[in-house]
Order: sequence, then structure tokens, then C-alpha cells
Amino acid sequence: MVLCYYKKIVYSLLISLLLQVFAPATIFANRILWPSEMNLDNDLITLDNILPKDATASNSKKGFLFSGDPKEIFILGAGHIAINVTLSGKGHTMIQYLQGLKKRGVKITLILVNDKAPVGVDLKSAPEEFQKPYFYMIDFNSNNGDWQRYNFDRIVSDYYPYVDNWIIGNEINSQLYNFYGASDVNHYTKVYCDTFKICYEKIKAKNPNANVYISFDQGYDIPNYDARDRRFNKVLGKYRYNMKEQLILINNYLDRSIDWGVALHPYPAPIESAYFWDDEYAGYDVGAKNEVDMPYLLTLKNFEIAINFLAEKRFLNRQNKVRNIIISEFALTSHDGEREQAAGLYYLWEKIENNPYVKAFLYNSQTDLADGYNFGLTSDKNRKRLIWAVFKDMDRENERGWCKDLLDEVLEEHGYIDIDTVIFNKASISELLKTQ
Repeated sequence: MVLCYYKKIVYSLLISLLLQVFAPATIFANRILWPSEMNLDNDLITLDNILPKDATASNSKKGFLFSGDPKEIFILGAGHIAINVTLSGKGHTMIQYLQGLKKRGVKITLILVNDKAPVGVDLKSAPEEFQKPYFYMIDFNSNNGDWQRYNFDRIVSDYYPYVDNWIIGNEINSQLYNFYGASDVNHYTKVYCDTFKICYEKIKAKNPNANVYISFDQGYDIPNYDARDRRFNKVLGKYRYNMKEQLILINNYLDRSIDWGVALHPYPAPIESAYFWDDEYAGYDVGAKNEVDMPYLLTLKNFEIAINFLAEKRFLNRQNKVRNIIISEFALTSHDGEREQAAGLYYLWEKIENNPYVKAFLYNSQTDLADGYNFGLTSDKNRKRLIWAVFKDMDRENERGWCKDLLDEVLEEHGYIDIDTVIFNKASISELLKTQ
């Protein structure tokens, strides 16, 4: 009897194991990760028990990567938040939060990335820095394309009532965040666009008012050819790409009926410095409003050149308007000092406030991340930095005077530039459009 009992146990375990191995769960597994299956009635995790009933979002362009206390969205007067969601369902998947935020008028940007490598993806032959990419290209025609399609459909079905802006992939001009494998820019961009079109159409079918964006890192006009070594770089043109060149290709590959937008990430260069108005790698004279040499990187100092580029006639949408543009990621370190970090944010606000083409700018992030840059509005110990106060007051007419005073003081100490020379000139774009 005892022997039979143990045989039954062994047989049961073997059957269970076989079912797990051969069940068609490669696409449909891990359902527990999905927000649609969370208990949305759990009072402990709904915003109604956290926020005042009259909490309402502002109409401000300002926002941040949501990583902390939801009450601060309303205390700081933010109009936008951004969340990251992976195809496998990991990350910020708290639909009940988004329901509460959307109800209170917060505009939500969802950054969708692929955290699962296609079968047989070649990582070993890639340059060392790309052998452990953060994410992979969303490519429905890849070896795990069925898995990607299925999970994308679930995400759209779960999130579409709450999301205003969708970003498909992250920083597609760098394979560090959008890995595909060694490829020239033409093929790589075409593969991305083939899937982007499907994503766009499915999102728009659910919510015609949603905006769908393509994001880029700072590599605005990086050369594929290394003039110093007189050879083609093994990374540039194979794993990193020229943003300007990609924009032209995307514009050609996507039908004009697809109203794609652009999400910029113009961090300071070098990123370790908060003095972005003196970026040494931007290659752009802000005061003179013209290019000096080649603008190698797009930074907070010179991001207007990308807007000028997108204002060219060939890029206009079906309504002959400049495509939607957001600054979906930027940050300033506090390593130079909290006054410098805070002043830099107000400096940027002066550039963006009257810019009609930048629909939103999202600070990275609400609290310090584990990257050591100390970008947060608050520290990882929840201590509010001076930048927190500037973020709160900078667009409130009766309170912004001290922000301007702080900026003037910092500019005088660290190389003064007349603030009036960097405020966006709407007329210049209007005149450009008239001449085309």
C-alpha cells in the first residue's frame, strides 16, 4: 500500500511537470502579472483613500516619471505623469491608480517596451556595451512575434481608457534600449515602422484621441563615419543611428495617414552637469539661433533645432501642422548643488512655457532612481530638494518671482546668458511654415 501511495505521488508529479512543459502557455502564461486581473476593488490600493475628493490635475505642460507619492501630482500642480510598462506585464501595472488619476484629469503617458529577446537574437557578436541591452525592439515579425502581439493586444485592451500618450519602444536610435542586432539604418528603421504601424492602428481603433509617439535619445546628428580614424565606426550606423536620418526614413516608410509624434530626450551633455546652458557637446549657439559646426547631440540647450527640423514641409501631418512633440524624458543632477539643479529647471521652463509645439515635458524622475545621478525632485529618503519647490511654483504667476531671482543669481555665478535669448520664438516657426 505504501509503495502504491508513493507511485501515485510520483505519477502525479510527472503528469504535472509534463502539462507545464507541453501546455500552450508560452504565449498565455503569467496571467497573474496582468493588471486586468488585479482586484480593482481593493480599498487599500485605490486613490480614493489616499487623495482628497476634490483633487484635480492642472492643465500644465509639466509632469514627471511617476515613482512616488500620488498626492504630489496634485500638490506640485503636474498635468502629466509617465509610466513604464513591459510586454511581459512587469512594471507599473496598477490600473486602479490610473483610473483614479484619469478621473482627476491627469494626462498619462505610457512607455511600452519589450523585455523579452526574440529566439536566436545575436548578442555575443554585438559590441560589449550592447551585449546586455535593457530592452528589445517590438517586432511582431520576429521569432517571438506571436507572444509580442498577444501581450500588446492585452495591454491596449487594459490601458486604452486611461492613456493619452503611447510611446512605442524607447530611444529607437540606440539599440541599447531597442535591441535588434547589427543592421544598417534603413533596414532597422523599416522593421520598427512595420510594427509601429500596427500598434498605431490598434491604439487608434480603441481611442481615436490618443497620441502615439516615437522616442529618440540625444544622438541628433551623429556621423557614421569616424573622420579621425578614416573608417566607419563599428557602432555608429550599426547599433546607434542618426536621429535626423531616421526621421526622414520614418517619414517615408509611414503613410501620411499615420499621425506619429516625436518624443525627445534632451539630457544635458555631459549628463553629470546641471549647467545645460553651457553644454560643450551641443554644437549650437542658442543666442544666435544658428548652428555652429554640427549639432552632434540634442540637449536642453539646443532641442529647438529638432523642432525646426520637424517644421519643414515634408514632415507636416495631414492638417499641414507640425507633428506633436513632447519632451518625454530629461533630468538635472543635484551633484553640482541643489540651487544649480533648481535654477536649471526654471531656465528650461522659460524656454518651453511659450513653445506651442512642446505639448508636455516629463521630468525623470519624481524621486531618486538607483542610477546615482540624484536627479529626483525628492531624494530616496523622501527629502524635498529645492527643485521640488521650483517645480511647484514655476508656472504659478503669483509665486514665480523667486524662481526667476534664483535663476538670475545662478547664471551670474556660472556664466550669465540673457534669458530672453533662449525663450522660444514662435514667430520663427510661423515664418518657416509660410515659406514652404
